[in-house]
Amino acid sequence: MTTASAPIPTTPASRGAALPALLRSEWIKLRAQRSTFIAAAAALILGLGVGLLDVLSVTGHWATMSAADRAGFDPVGDPLSGFQFGELALGALGVLAVSTEYATGMIRTTLTAAPRRTVLYTAKALALGVFALLVSELCAFSAFLLGQLVLRREHLNVPVTDAHVLRAVTCAGLYAAVVAMVGFGLGALLRHTAAAICAMFALVFLAYPLARTFEGASYLPDHLLLINAASALATVHPPAGPHAARVPSFGFALFDLALYLAVFLGFGAWRATRDA
Repeated sequence: MTTASAPIPTTPASRGAALPALLRSEWIKLRAQRSTFIAAAAALILGLGVGLLDVLSVTGHWATMSAADRAGFDPVGDPLSGFQFGELALGALGVLAVSTEYATGMIRTTLTAAPRRTVLYTAKALALGVFALLVSELCAFSAFLLGQLVLRREHLNVPVTDAHVLRAVTCAGLYAAVVAMVGFGLGALLRHTAAAICAMFALVFLAYPLARTFEGASYLPDHLLLINAASALATVHPPAGPHAARVPSFGFALFDLALYLAVFLGFGAWRATRDA
């Protein structure tokens, strides 16, 4: 006589965890990785350090600067100049947030507990997006406030209540967070840390000389570059000279950020639904 075995209890993990539970899980995993805080610290150090050196150079040479150089000085954009380097650390964070599991093979364990790949990908993206935005905005406002303390020596500082100042600082943080999410999309798409980081670096910096090859035909490639979008978003004085035509309008720069998010998160989602 055989004895019927007891039914296996059904858990949320075995049914496919819901989004709130996966968000908690992904947040714990993000906090548990040393690379998360190393990248955040690198973004903060580079963002503040380079911007500080920039404004120290301006205040140290202000008395001898030409009228054209003085006219081109941006009391908001210069303290935020370190974001050109800090964004790379955040982009690397985005890559590592998803590629590490593929590199170690732990993604198979994750998919066993949460087989709904679209929901899992959404949870990973949301957890990283919130963290990256918080870190980016902290870096942006810290760099701005530190820069204003230095610029005050030459009475070049501006209050955050001035026209477009708050918008520029906030958008600088938003831009850096978008770079992190582009890195996340590339990490999910390529599933290889080194390849995804190289692709992210190329997208942010090496796309600029590529766009120069189309300069005679159209300014559209310039207007679609992330680095030029940053020039429109994180400044209060529009650039002058030949570079001015290469920088998109504020509205178009926001469109750029939305476009990059949609394209790279979309490609990452497409690959994430394929076999690990």
